Amino acid sequence: MSRRRPVARGDPQRGMVTAEIAAGFPALVLVLFMAIWAITIAVGHLRCSDAAREAARAAARGEDLAVVREVAAESAPSGADVVIDEVDGTIEVRVSTRMAMPGPLGDTLPAPTVSGHSVALAEAG
Repeated sequence: MSRRRPVARGDPQRGMVTAEIAAGFPALVLVLFMAIWAITIAVGHLRCSDAAREAARAAARGEDLAVVREVAAESAPSGADVVIDEVDGTIEVRVSTRMAMPGPLGDTLPAPTVSGHSVALAEAG
C-alpha cells in the first residue's frame, strides 16, 4: 500500500494545476469558438453551392426567374444574393452571402463572403 506524502504548508506545487487551467481556459474557449465559426462558414458555402445547383436546374427547365429565385432562397442562407445569367443557351447561377461570426462579436468582426456557382445547359423546348 502506498503512502501519500503529506503536503507541507508553503509547498510551491500546491495549486499549480488550478493556475494552469485558469491560464489555458481562455485559449481553449477561443479555439473552440474559432472551430465553430469555421464549421459555420463551411456549412454556408455548401448551402450556397446547393442553392446555385438547384436554381440552375430550375432555370434550365425553363422556369420563370421568380420561381428560380424562390428555389434558390429555399436552400440558401438567409439574406443571400442570387445572380442569374443566360448566355448562348447556358444558365449560370451565383449565390453569395456574408457569414457573420456567431455570438455577441458577430457585428464587430469582419465577415467573410461565401458563394456557390453552378452552370447548366438550357433544355430545348
